[in-house]
This record gives sequence, C-alpha cells and structure tokens, in this order.
Amino acid sequence: MNPLTPPIEEEQEVAKELDSSCNHHQQSINASSHEESSSSSSSSFRGNKHALRVVGIGAGSSSRPPNEFTRDATGRSDRGRFANWLTNTIPLPHCCCPFFGVQPFGPRTRLYQVWQGKNVFLFGGHMVCGPDPRGLTLTTVTIVLSDWIFCAYIDDTSRFGFRATASMVLTAVQVIVNLILASTRDPGIIPRNQVSNATDIISRSRRVSVEGVSVKIKYCKICKIYRPPRSCHCVVCDNCVDRFDHHCPWIGQCIGLRNSRYYLMFILSALVFFSYIFAFSWLRIRRNWSKTRSGSFRMLGDAPETFLLALFSFMAIWLLGGFFIFHSYLIAHNQTARENFKQSYAKTPNPFDKGILRNIKEALFTRLPPSKVNFRALVEPDWCSIARMLASSPSRGDEPTVAVQHMLIFLSKFGMMIF
Repeated sequence: MNPLTPPIEEEQEVAKELDSSCNHHQQSINASSHEESSSSSSSSFRGNKHALRVVGIGAGSSSRPPNEFTRDATGRSDRGRFANWLTNTIPLPHCCCPFFGVQPFGPRTRLYQVWQGKNVFLFGGHMVCGPDPRGLTLTTVTIVLSDWIFCAYIDDTSRFGFRATASMVLTAVQVIVNLILASTRDPGIIPRNQVSNATDIISRSRRVSVEGVSVKIKYCKICKIYRPPRSCHCVVCDNCVDRFDHHCPWIGQCIGLRNSRYYLMFILSALVFFSYIFAFSWLRIRRNWSKTRSGSFRMLGDAPETFLLALFSFMAIWLLGGFFIFHSYLIAHNQTARENFKQSYAKTPNPFDKGILRNIKEALFTRLPPSKVNFRALVEPDWCSIARMLASSPSRGDEPTVAVQHMLIFLSKFGMMIF
C-alpha cells in the first residue's frame, strides 16, 4: 500500500470536518453579505447573493481538477494544469503559494470569470457578447467596406465632399452606437439558481395569471429556475433571457428585454445607410449611361464597383426593410418573434397587449430595467463544494489532493480572515 494513502475512515472524517467548518464559515459569509446587501442600493446585487458565492467548481465545472501524479495518453504529468486550476479557482494567500509552487492569486475573482454561460466578456465584464463573434465581425466589415467603396469610387465631387461626410456619419452612428449597444449589452440574462438541486424539484410547468389570462411558465433544468413569462433558454448562449425574442446570428447576440430597442435602431439606421448608398450609386449609373450611351456590359466593365455596390445595397434594402416591418408589427402588438412563430396567442388574448401607442412607448421610450446579474461582482469561493469534490476523489494516495484537503481545514478554521 502506498504510504501516502490515507485510510477511507480518515478521508470521511476529513470530509465531515471540512463540511462543519465550511458551513460555519458560510453562515458568517451569508450574514456579512446580508448586511452589505441591506445597505446597498443596487437591486441586482441583492437578487444575486447566492450566485456570487460560486467559483470554478461550483460554477458548473463537472470535471475533477487535474492531479500532478496523473498522466495523459502521452505520459506527461498534469502538474502544470493542476497549478493553473488551483490559482484560477482558489484564491490562495501569499503564505501558501510557495507550498504549492504557484504564483500568488492577484485580484479577487469576479463573476464574469466563472460564469456558466457561453458568453464572451470584454473590458473586465463591462461588455457581454455572444459566443460566436463571426456574425458580428462580418456585419461590421460589410458596413465599413461598403462605406469605403462609396467614399473612394462613388462620391467623385471632392475627396471629402458632402456625400462622403454624410455616409461616414451614418456609418459611425450605425456601427459604433447601435451595433455595439445591441451586440455587447446584457440582453436580460436571468440569474441561475446555485442553491437548490434539480433533483429536488419536479420539472413540471406551472401557470400564473397575467391580466386575467393564464400563462404557462416552465422549469429550466440548466439554470434550475422557473422562468418568468416570455423568457426562454437560449441554446447558443446557454442562458435564460428575459423577454427572449430570438438569437440574431448577424450580431452574435440574443435579443431580449434590454437590447431589443437598440436592435431595432440598428436595423433602421442600416436601412437608411444602404438606401443612401443605393440612391447615389444609381444616380451615377444613370449619369454615366446618359453620357456614353453604351451597353450595360461595357458600363459594368468601366465601373464594376458601382454596379456591385448598387446591387448589394438593393438586396440589403429588401432584407432590412422586411426585418424592420416585421419587428415594427411585433412592437405594435407587444409580441416577440418567438411568440409570433409559435402562435402563442392564437387561441387566447395577448395579456401584454396594451394598445399600439402604449406598446410603442413601452418598447422604445420607457426606462430599461437594470441588469439582473452583476458580472463584475466579487465572488466568494464555495469552500463546501470544493471540500466535497476533493474528498470524493476516487484516486487513492494522491498527495496534492490530500494536501489541499488539509490546507482547506486549516484555512477554514484559522486562516479565513486573511482573505
């Protein structure tokens, strides 16, 4: 038997001791967090107190930590992966870093670093993007390239004439303002339930009354919550989104409660932009044809960029015009694209329809609610989850695992105040 192998009874005692000490410390954390939340004016922080306690292990990481004594198929040790996992998951104090051979854990871990969804966060969690940036990149490059071709070839009045200046202003307003706001803003992500277990709740739908109409709400097995009415779990971003409309592949983001108006403004500004480009491109084609009286193929050979830009703009106008009319209809009737597609109110009246004017006011002019998830909030490590996972490791005689267990016991009893 390996001399480093502890008896099974000893491991069970270690786990029990860890649980008791961690539960005692977690109660103190809950008390302190309750005091902070009562003095804070931010409702989003109060609503996500349980989510802020979760770190790498409690955040849906089902795989066990790498161990420096385990080896992969090539025979290489996992010591480096174990050190990376340790520093990214457990905020070790400076005094314990030399014992594990890792660098000190610098700033505290924030929620966006351990979020369970597939989102991509930029600028320290201030911008929330979708998992696939290809659609957003393609849309941005298409708009900028169209404006560059227009300024370089179509506007022949002067180098920086009125037409080129107007097109650049439209591009700046469209890309920098509307596109970025629609694609990098929290669409209305609903916090996950980090406390209850999915097996403790019967996964059945419920019904609530909204304006006298019975509306069905469903239980999400991934987020472990009963979703509010009109919300849905996006399979692309892996989040429940409030007032979910659809996931737009052209901007790579969900369209929900907090970015739907920016999405509509982006469609409108893009429609105006391509209409502007098409109008002046068509005027140049007419002017060149009246001067030369040549055939279409010869004009296409003389100025191919004008024909291609006019053709592309014409197609974009039809596409964006259809989108704008469709979403204007949805706003006027207070529906989402998902509800319209599923015909949710074909047999029952729409309880959210308040009339055309009030629907437009609610969708475009009312103040947006704050984000329900504070992605920049500091998270506290869930020591009980860490202890249970490390104590339940099936491998016997793993020296780093046993060392971490004893280190956690020491910190939970005597060293918690150093964090």
